[in-house]
Amino acid sequence: MSAADEFAKCCASQRWFVDEGWVEKQVAVDILQFFAEAAGYLDELGQDEVQLLMAEAFAPIEALPSDYAATLVMQWELADPRDRWRWTGELPPVQKAAAIERPPYRTAQSTVDAFHFVMSLADPERLAAWLRNHSDDALVLLETLEAA
Repeated sequence: MSAADEFAKCCASQRWFVDEGWVEKQVAVDILQFFAEAAGYLDELGQDEVQLLMAEAFAPIEALPSDYAATLVMQWELADPRDRWRWTGELPPVQKAAAIERPPYRTAQSTVDAFHFVMSLADPERLAAWLRNHSDDALVLLETLEAA
């Protein structure tokens, strides 16, 4: 690695400290000037080359366009068929809803137990009234009675 490359690498390190806000730019440049003198870069490269390398390291970074983020989002959404409609005027895609599968209705064991209790009372009118109040379960309960 050449002396110029080595010193440029040192300059880039100091630029990082400046960008992070840990060191002021003037302090970083003074440190680099002192380092160039102490390490012999100044004798090998000359003051003009040392200053040129420092200037290149601290040159302003090319700014992105002010609408860069919005343009990037637009490009992403245009590439995605689910979001393209936001920019093209198309209707949004219809999303299929997931079918909800309900388990088949089953008479609760407590209802079966209550039915057996009402049966044990041997009161036909009370049994008829109870079955009217449990119309969803009446057929299943009567089938269990026939099976027994």
